[in-house]
Amino acid sequence: MTRAARIQFLALAGLGLLLALLWALSQLAGERHAREMEQQRDAYLLRHLRTAAENYLATGLHLEQMQALQDMIERERAAFAGIVAIDVFSPGGAVLYSTDLGSRGSAVPEPWRAVLAVDGLWEGAAPGQRQVGQRFDSDLGQAAGGIVITLSTIQPPPSLGQWQERGRRLLRWLAAAALAALAAAAALHIGLRRLERPWDEAARVLQAEGDVSKPPATAPLARQAWRLRLAWRNEHRRCQHSLRQLEALDHEA
Repeated sequence: MTRAARIQFLALAGLGLLLALLWALSQLAGERHAREMEQQRDAYLLRHLRTAAENYLATGLHLEQMQALQDMIERERAAFAGIVAIDVFSPGGAVLYSTDLGSRGSAVPEPWRAVLAVDGLWEGAAPGQRQVGQRFDSDLGQAAGGIVITLSTIQPPPSLGQWQERGRRLLRWLAAAALAALAAAAALHIGLRRLERPWDEAARVLQAEGDVSKPPATAPLARQAWRLRLAWRNEHRRCQHSLRQLEALDHEA
């Protein structure tokens, strides 16, 4: 493998590693964006449900009289994928409203009671699930109940549309990689030719036949090669002259 070929191979290998790094970074950025979207969705749902519950309380309704809250959590459950259930419970720990109708009237798990003691967001976990919750307050600023949203952490199988989108993304990356490789190869070829041009000219001067009495009007390296070849020619002539003198002396003897 020539030096130019080795340089091109190393450059293309470096370009491949760079593209792989960019692809990995894009994947990480996509995962981070997905997590941020999940956090924003969780915060929106809890804020929306908390505001609705507190507004109903402000009208004088008791927590047990908020049937509209049941309709709201069912709509939110249907609107967002990945939500397993939404539960609203009383300060006593009884589920009053839930998208899982079988849970209504049952006692909440003991960890959920921590929602009532936390002013901000509460997070919990269960096998294959994660839970976020927040309390809502009465007009007196006391905890009037809690809201817990249970979400699935199990990724569903990709749909046909998702597979198609992944295929299109992969094709875009492959096309970008091919174009980048072609551009890099062309740039390297041009750059190496320009880099090696003085050496090629010097090699042609050293290998040229015929008269070398005129210096080439080229790069300094070629002129240096011309001076070296001129010195070789003069040395060759001196050697031939000395050889003829030795032959003449031999004939005279």
